[in-house]
Amino acid sequence: MNDNHHDGRDETRPGIRSFAKKLRFVIACWICVMLAASLFSATLVQGQHAEADSSASRFSDEVIPLADIPKRPRPIIELGEPFLGTGTLAQGFRLPTGAVWQPALMAFGTVRLAAQGISDKVSGTDLAEGAARFDLFGNLYLTPSERIVIGFRPLDQDGRFTRFTLHSDPDLAEDDFVDELNFGIRTLFFEGDFGELFPNLDRDDSGGLDIGLSIGRQPMSFQDGLLMNEDAIDAVGLTKANNKWFGAVNTRISLVYGWGDLNRPLGTRNPGDKSATLFGIFTETDTPKQTIEVDVIYVDADDLTGSGVYGGLSSIRRIGSYSNTFRVVASFPVGDETLYNSQGVLIHNQLGWTPHHSINYTYVSSFVGINQFRSAARGPSAGGPLGQTGILFAAVGLGRYGAALGNNADKAVGGAIGHQMFFAHTRKQLVLEIGGRYTYDSDFTQINAAAGGARYQMAFGRRGIVVIDGFGSYDFEASKTRFGARFEVLLKL
Repeated sequence: MNDNHHDGRDETRPGIRSFAKKLRFVIACWICVMLAASLFSATLVQGQHAEADSSASRFSDEVIPLADIPKRPRPIIELGEPFLGTGTLAQGFRLPTGAVWQPALMAFGTVRLAAQGISDKVSGTDLAEGAARFDLFGNLYLTPSERIVIGFRPLDQDGRFTRFTLHSDPDLAEDDFVDELNFGIRTLFFEGDFGELFPNLDRDDSGGLDIGLSIGRQPMSFQDGLLMNEDAIDAVGLTKANNKWFGAVNTRISLVYGWGDLNRPLGTRNPGDKSATLFGIFTETDTPKQTIEVDVIYVDADDLTGSGVYGGLSSIRRIGSYSNTFRVVASFPVGDETLYNSQGVLIHNQLGWTPHHSINYTYVSSFVGINQFRSAARGPSAGGPLGQTGILFAAVGLGRYGAALGNNADKAVGGAIGHQMFFAHTRKQLVLEIGGRYTYDSDFTQINAAAGGARYQMAFGRRGIVVIDGFGSYDFEASKTRFGARFEVLLKL
């Protein structure tokens, strides 16, 4: 039995070996077939790609940059690091305070030339003139956050512009050409950050020394220019930002003391008041839903112009797809009221939105003036506080061309509806606007009028803008019309 069993086992082994050989042969054939199929498929796909090289759906092999950045326009003067230039920055030099300065000087400016005229049947005057304005600035950057700025406006002073009278009825009894040439310094201030000026005092930037500082003759505007809109005031200001009080995202608080060159509002003019000094606290708080501004100003002046307290409260927020800015500003005399300083409240609101499938902008502005609101300070050519209402209420800041509907809010209500359209990749734009105002107190000069206006702006070259303005208004009290038109060339140097 043992021999028979042993012979059976020997007969089984050749069968197993034969099966293994057949299996290896089958696997080898399968691998060869798959390789051949892969080669054939790759050749076929390559041929198909070659035929589809011109297909719009195929990614191009050409390297395309992310953006075509145009060559930057150079300012009038540029020494040191180029403004908005590229390349390696210079090392600069280190001060004993630890600050690293990289000085760079640049000069730039704006030239405005306009031909403009108004035919006013209400007052019985016609005026046509050419006017000029030149704003020239020098900017010495010490660091990206520290700089010294000096500015001149050699063609205007105290709200009067160099001009040539083309036509005047009645005669203004002045020479056709009047120059307001002057070389007075309109802007000269230093601004910086205390923490950047003295970094050795807070090496790990944890001491809260990021306090902004500005001192000198400088422009200031608060509450969108309603509460204050001064283009040159001698002042010192301190600003502390990044305060997260009461759960706010951020709160900025500024303290300002102004001691000279204040202009106080008086009718359509804003004359200088050498007796006035200004103290102000200005706050701006960002919350998850809105930005809130609360400002308080005290102006101390002599008995002729009067002292007063001024305040402003505003809310800037999104309401669905709309943006809304609501402001309330008020003036309260300290002592007797004067022509420069009277009691009043101005309520102003502007609602705006971008229509669907468009880059255009539509806005609806409205205001209510209670009594006689006066701003704390306004520049000589800034006009009244209603400039933000629309182009029918805004001062152009050049020559004697007035606003179609005025820009003071004494005992008046009104508003404007406008639509701004953009063309040619925003190089051209057109604003169409209608508006009106009503004086609700018969003891005041009645300005009850409706108006329509348009403004067309077109860029030419890299530094020029052409502006064409026009309006027509109808005064319901006088049953007379008023028309105005202007053509302006603006050059940025």
